[in-house]
Amino acid sequence: MEHKVREYEVGSEFGPEEIEAVRALLESGNTLAYGPLRDKFEKEFADYCGTPFAVSVTSATTALHAATQLLQLRERDEIIGTPQTFRATYISAASRRVRIRFADIQPRTLNIDPDTVERNITRRTRAIYVVDYGGNPVDLAPVMEIAAKHHLLVVEDAAHAPGADYRGKKIGSIADITCFSFHSLKNMNTFGEGGMLTTSRPEFAEAVKSLRTMGVIGEQRPRASQAIGPHTRPAFKISDHAGESYTKDFVRIHEWGGNYRISEVQALIGSIQLRRLDGLNRRRAEVAARYHAGLSRIDGIVTPETTPASTNVWHLYPCFLDRSVIKASRDDFINYLMNTMGVEVILRYFPVHLADYMRYEGHRFGECPVCERVWFDQQLNLPINPRMPPEEVDRVVEAVRETVRHFE
Repeated sequence: MEHKVREYEVGSEFGPEEIEAVRALLESGNTLAYGPLRDKFEKEFADYCGTPFAVSVTSATTALHAATQLLQLRERDEIIGTPQTFRATYISAASRRVRIRFADIQPRTLNIDPDTVERNITRRTRAIYVVDYGGNPVDLAPVMEIAAKHHLLVVEDAAHAPGADYRGKKIGSIADITCFSFHSLKNMNTFGEGGMLTTSRPEFAEAVKSLRTMGVIGEQRPRASQAIGPHTRPAFKISDHAGESYTKDFVRIHEWGGNYRISEVQALIGSIQLRRLDGLNRRRAEVAARYHAGLSRIDGIVTPETTPASTNVWHLYPCFLDRSVIKASRDDFINYLMNTMGVEVILRYFPVHLADYMRYEGHRFGECPVCERVWFDQQLNLPINPRMPPEEVDRVVEAVRETVRHFE
């Protein structure tokens, strides 16, 4: 049957301002590749987050890839991560044969449980990877304390959380490296794809700027001669990849870059979307509050928790079955909700430590019992979007209520 309430394919919204701005850019004759609009967007995003540096990239995935490059992670290194995430969080580290040790999650925030982090630290641990699940900030203070105690860095996957804050600070200004997504589904987007890496470390920011433009990062020494064979350095500027080839030699190369640059069109859209972000997030919060009000009155449904002293930006709306009330399996419940009641449910995310590619690396069922119990037995994800009208939210709540009654 056709679903009555579907997931929206765009997590933000566009209006006349975006359309006219793109039209003006196209008619201007100015570059559509990287340029001043990118620099403007980066400064605006850094200011918004309250951090010194923001570097735009093509996606959160490439931002996370850049993070592995900044950390210079190598085979036999280890990181600690959360199992409740999409594989993009770890794909770059895993491709380098870095071992991922999974901490467990908190059952109602779905974020990493700081109490399960320290027991996973070994002498090979280099960093702690955390994820702001669904736009709900991780409890960062204890994680940062553990990291400082063991001389580790914290990489925050904030793909879901632009605009969220934790203890009065914006996400993007706390962890050593924070990675954002501007994919079409996210709370703000830059024409379908895009991302940002924020940091307070100038050396990280400069390295990412180099890496995103085919840069090479390593150790160099001055050349005794500034000639290449019989050819001396020309007096005019060489604007291609020659770089410091006349004046320096590499002693050791650590990382090779790629092309992770966003276009001027993406940056232009990003600046407009950033100005609208707080309003879009407020509308998501209104949808979430309406869900709370309705679902909390249904015996058998447990609503999610927001991390204390934080602002959740509700990219996702998870809720949970109370198995002491509802005896049907989670899967049977969802099948009825979708196929009989017409509410689309897209579960996010399958425990990543149990995915086939992680089982290949030796991970097994039982590593993260809280995550496994919650995902396989309790978790639902209901549609949420800033354009979702109140009557549609009410329709979902009533469909959940009827599904509970069906299984009573």
